[in-house]
Amino acid sequence: MRDAVLWTFTRAGVSRSFLAAALVAVLLPSAANADGILRNGVGARAMALGGAVVASPDGPLDSMAINPAGLTLLTRPTLDLGITAVMAHGSFTNRANNDGDLSSDPGFIPDGAFGMRVGPVSVGLAVTTVSGLEADWDYVDTPGGAGGTSYGRQEHKSRILVLRSAVGVAYQVTSNFSIGVTGGLIYNENALKAPYIFQTQPQLRGLKTLLDLETRGFGANATAGLLYRPHRSVQLGLSYTSPTHVHTEGEATGNVGAQLATLGLALRPDFRYDAEVDTHFPQMVAAGLSWDVLPRWRLNFQIDWIDWSSSFNRLPIKLTNGNNADINGIVGSDTIKEEPRLSWHDRFVYRVGVEYAVLDNLSLRLGYAYGQSPVPDATLTPLTGVIMEHTIGAGAGYRWDQFRIDLGYQYDVPTSRHVGQSKLLSGEYSDSRTEVGMHSVGLTGSFRF
Repeated sequence: MRDAVLWTFTRAGVSRSFLAAALVAVLLPSAANADGILRNGVGARAMALGGAVVASPDGPLDSMAINPAGLTLLTRPTLDLGITAVMAHGSFTNRANNDGDLSSDPGFIPDGAFGMRVGPVSVGLAVTTVSGLEADWDYVDTPGGAGGTSYGRQEHKSRILVLRSAVGVAYQVTSNFSIGVTGGLIYNENALKAPYIFQTQPQLRGLKTLLDLETRGFGANATAGLLYRPHRSVQLGLSYTSPTHVHTEGEATGNVGAQLATLGLALRPDFRYDAEVDTHFPQMVAAGLSWDVLPRWRLNFQIDWIDWSSSFNRLPIKLTNGNNADINGIVGSDTIKEEPRLSWHDRFVYRVGVEYAVLDNLSLRLGYAYGQSPVPDATLTPLTGVIMEHTIGAGAGYRWDQFRIDLGYQYDVPTSRHVGQSKLLSGEYSDSRTEVGMHSVGLTGSFRF
């Protein structure tokens, strides 16, 4: 999976597996972390602090990603450019597999932001990766579907990309109180290539097919934030991210040959559909405190609430203009509608970070984030493996003249989950175990004009 997590969302899919895959988060390589498919901080500084920057944004990238009120802290026009490399690893076992493997080449996630003061206000522009994940699993398709069908050893691959292009404005109300807002255009791209069992379409429910699906689309959202300094050594931050609706379109192709052979039916196996999916990404509230506890020491605390249950409860999917007359005859239409239940849970994410100024121009950072995975065991598959819960961060920042460079590292501690009785048809993921971990390295360069 690839982070870009990585770890906000999905595109058109035909399954719970697909959604999780696309969403993973996440996601993904493509696996995600304590934030589901969302990232634990955008930019190297935020990564090193475990994402705890809502009360201490330092530059346009921090501000545009989490708290736009931070734009008022800019003293000169500033450009931030960043790149993050992500590598995931994992394993999967069940009654048909003892060596399921997640292999992922490093994925690269770009970010950029610019901010400056314009008279009494500050403005910002940014393009950030909310989620950028890619998972490439290799394991045997467990016998399932009608008659215990298997497509043998298969690639189970998913990809999700969520980009946000945004403009922001902030105003310093008093010397110790600032507010800010952003408006963003969301681009979402998703893909799934894997065996799939239809979950809700009445005439096809329980049948298994090979599926290759891709969709893309646009949506919009907004953020708002504030900064308040009640004491010279303490700053409070609060931000809100609105929910996002993205309607994606693309195509779905596949082959149901193995399922037809199991049933002894001599029908045309290949198919193609136009695909549509409506995806809802969650609203989020983040609150934090930044405390200059000693002259060279700063502590950052933050709590996020993510409304997964309202966004990832069900996934409406519509396939139209099917080209296979035999399948159309079974369904009674050239349209298939699926609405699999995801049942993700709302989650709190707890973050803490510390910065130590070794020298006036050199800072060291450590961070930690914890949040339970929003994915329930009942719908968990390797493609929905956004199950990491503990994230450790570390990094450093160095300034010279008008330049600054930050390096950040995150380690998503490997997490293992066991599924007893799966609620996905037809029990292929019952009595299975999935383990996923991830490494991320970020580099951000800043230039003050």
